[in-house]
Amino acid sequence: MNVEIIGDREFITSVQEQDGVWVLMAGQSLYALQAEGGRALPVWSSAEKAEVFAEKLSQKGLSPVFVPMSNFLGAAWLGSSSLQIVDVLASPRYGQESLTYTAEELRARLKT
Repeated sequence: MNVEIIGDREFITSVQEQDGVWVLMAGQSLYALQAEGGRALPVWSSAEKAEVFAEKLSQKGLSPVFVPMSNFLGAAWLGSSSLQIVDVLASPRYGQESLTYTAEELRARLKT
């Protein structure tokens, strides 16, 4: 079994068990990256992992915020035309390549 499959299984199981994901925000501003056709949203399976990532960034004031699964999968997040989320980075670690899903792929994986 390759590392990507193991990482996928661990991430999906973890966010399903806690029924949500962690994102980074500074006040009302969501931390996201530019991606082709929209934005790539990093999400984490724990506040601690998000904090470790935030500490490595030069951007100050970022803190982990929990997003319940029902909100994350709905129109407020993955389905939002204003957020334009096209990719989701699963529990990225600073300076390392992360497991990446399209918004549709992740929505399908989390609904099963």
